[in-house]
Amino acid sequence: MKADYPLYDEALTFEDDVKTIEMAMEAIRSIRNIRAEAEAAPSKKLRAYIAATGDAMARINVAEKYIKNLANITEITFTENKDTVTEDVMSAVIDGAEIYIPLDDLLDYKAEFERLTKEKAKLEGEVARVEKMLSNPGFVNKAPEAKINEEKEKMAKYQDMLEKVTERLALVEKKL
Repeated sequence: MKADYPLYDEALTFEDDVKTIEMAMEAIRSIRNIRAEAEAAPSKKLRAYIAATGDAMARINVAEKYIKNLANITEITFTENKDTVTEDVMSAVIDGAEIYIPLDDLLDYKAEFERLTKEKAKLEGEVARVEKMLSNPGFVNKAPEAKINEEKEKMAKYQDMLEKVTERLALVEKKL
């Protein structure tokens, strides 16, 4: 049995459908990233607000059931204006749209408060350890320059992390 070699057919490219699926994949990836940042379980049901207009809104509407299923979303509220989202949210920006996930859905505030308190104590200990090391003249005089610079970089990183944890702790504390 012989058949002709298949020829390219422009009518079978479905570019519009490809763009819709790509946008859905981007939305799902963004929601999963928000979930991971908040350390929420993948099985936890969430609500989402999506602010989009025109073409992006139409594409997300077409892919809504896939986004709900693959990102474990119970309800998607569409809006053209992000100002209508009044809850405290975590957000992600995708091509043509913004996705908002309410913090109340993501966080168990009591557990998050305990986790952040432990994280803050750990970071304060690391900052104190590095400060002690860098203020020790014996270490500074004997250690190679690369090691001293490495410890200074660690110090800056720990201080930055401590600042972020402290800010987040203050936000969570307000919700308790």
